[in-house]
Amino acid sequence: MKLFVLLSLLAARFITCFPFIGHDTDNSTIDTYDYVVVGCGIAGLVVAARLSEDPTVSVVCIEAGSLDNYEDSIEIPVYIGDRPAAYEWDINTTPQKQLDGKPRVTVMGKGVGGGSLINGMIWNRGNQNDFNIWAGLGNPGWDWENLLPYFKKSETYTPRYYDGVQNQPVTFDESMHGFSGPVNVSYPQYFWPQTGNWFEALNTLHIPDCFDPNDGLSAGSYFLPSSIGPVNQTRSDARQAYHDMAAGRPNYHLITNAQVGRVFFDNNSTGSEAVRAGGVQVVDLLSNTTRFIGAAREVILAAGGIHTPQILELSGIGNASLLESLGIPVIQNLPGVGNNLQDHAMVHLSYPFQNTSVSRPAWLLTNSSFDSAARLAYLSSRTGPWTAKPSTAVAFPSLAQMANSTRYISLLEDAMGRFGLVPSVLPPEYTSPDRSGLTVLVGYGMQHNMVAASLLLNTTPAYEILNDNSGGLDLALMRPLSRGTVHITSADVRHDPAVNPNWLSHAVDLEILLLAVRFNQRILSTPPMQGLEPAFAPGPDGSIARDMTREQIASVLRRGVGTEFHYSGTAAMLPLDLGGVVDPNLTVYGTRNLRVVDTSLFPVIPGAHLQAVAYAVAERAADVIKGVAVDVVVGGGGSPA
Repeated sequence: MKLFVLLSLLAARFITCFPFIGHDTDNSTIDTYDYVVVGCGIAGLVVAARLSEDPTVSVVCIEAGSLDNYEDSIEIPVYIGDRPAAYEWDINTTPQKQLDGKPRVTVMGKGVGGGSLINGMIWNRGNQNDFNIWAGLGNPGWDWENLLPYFKKSETYTPRYYDGVQNQPVTFDESMHGFSGPVNVSYPQYFWPQTGNWFEALNTLHIPDCFDPNDGLSAGSYFLPSSIGPVNQTRSDARQAYHDMAAGRPNYHLITNAQVGRVFFDNNSTGSEAVRAGGVQVVDLLSNTTRFIGAAREVILAAGGIHTPQILELSGIGNASLLESLGIPVIQNLPGVGNNLQDHAMVHLSYPFQNTSVSRPAWLLTNSSFDSAARLAYLSSRTGPWTAKPSTAVAFPSLAQMANSTRYISLLEDAMGRFGLVPSVLPPEYTSPDRSGLTVLVGYGMQHNMVAASLLLNTTPAYEILNDNSGGLDLALMRPLSRGTVHITSADVRHDPAVNPNWLSHAVDLEILLLAVRFNQRILSTPPMQGLEPAFAPGPDGSIARDMTREQIASVLRRGVGTEFHYSGTAAMLPLDLGGVVDPNLTVYGTRNLRVVDTSLFPVIPGAHLQAVAYAVAERAADVIKGVAVDVVVGGGGSPA
């Protein structure tokens, strides 16, 4: 009863400080839970499900989207890329002045399961050095050795291969995988025939086949596993893997179609005093009414790389000058909030295969008889092209594997040596003393040199080539040096934040993509790929002719670069003096019980598609919150419960 009265009083006080965004507010009751999780994507569902394993605590997960109905458009791999509108956010970025001056549309998952409902199902972890950099930036317990048990805990790995891959580089190291976790990880039951040409071409250019793409050791070519059921060949998403597992527990609760506007605190003092989160303000998106949800123990933000910093700033946690300019009372001055935005800048390049004797994914759209046969094979036996994503065979080359290494060593060493000039390519929030206290810039300086140094290693992938088996060879930077921002422009949660990815603002990022384009041309010029008759068309349609100059290629890149949908870093796990937002226990600085668990905490973006990393980070986060996290001595062993 005392807690109810306290929260009611706090809510009343909170009303006087912040505007509401709904037409009607019901403060007569406040539902209170031990743990309030904001955002039911990958990370939020993992944390909510794991915390609710303790029957003595109550957990609620609050999601702006809805609960899916296991629609075919989500479940069947052939529909990847269709992106059902009901399960996504669409936000325009700011105009990208360093590119072509135009904004881009960015898409994020919206629904119970988040991005795992609409992503490409690619399952890879990144390089061991990615996570050792995290630890090296002041985050003990977050290196590769300490995350590996959680990578394994999240997955049930089933190496069930289609017959067509018997002679391809599909192998695995059993010690690197889990075999009893919630997420099914396996392979499609079809192999596009030109994938064999792809691996032969890369071998011709001395790009090695990697033994296990998830051992974190190698750069090279991969036949990647997917988040897919090995038998039913349907998507294995976070909704099925974690929500469905927990849904029958009486202490696990789900609220959908409800957007969290802000966190409220039981101590609105400013300065150095640590404040306690008392709960969240929630807007019912169907009725447009507002209510409060109380948190007896903790509030856990898991709203993703764009919305988590938005909620923090709306709650009074962020850069003081920005908050004051919008009339938001400052709870904690944390200039790192919304800065350090990272993404894998991506460009779609097409060299359509002219050899009509070889089947390809595009036929599923253009050849009705081929698609009908594929549909029948899927429905009758869960085999055939409907099980296969366009991109199953990819490459993650290192600079040393594909370039004049002397030139690129010189380029990267020059970039490190000239860091004093780098602020000119950063958003102004990084270099303005009143906006960052310069801690964000100092933190970026450490990241910059560690990432640049890692690119000198033969085992560190510099970028990704996504082969769509129809002639598309898309490119994505894996270790960008560019940084962007996400900041609110209004105190109203209904207004999208300003998202500035700032792609290719760093010269090294552009140089790597220029090199990657030339390497695409080398791949397509090998005898195995020439047999597919790739077309080199003019640039405006997204492809690049053989005779284009460097500047012409750069112009195509600036027009075509956009997102790989991997936004991260905007509430970074870093020391406070490096622009950090959360500590290694994932607690927001200056608070006692507000944590962040999603891709926004990544201090440096891993060189991988992010879902496997998000699952592992959230698994470890749940143990951190429970106080039972496994800490592995390097070279030792250990398994989480």
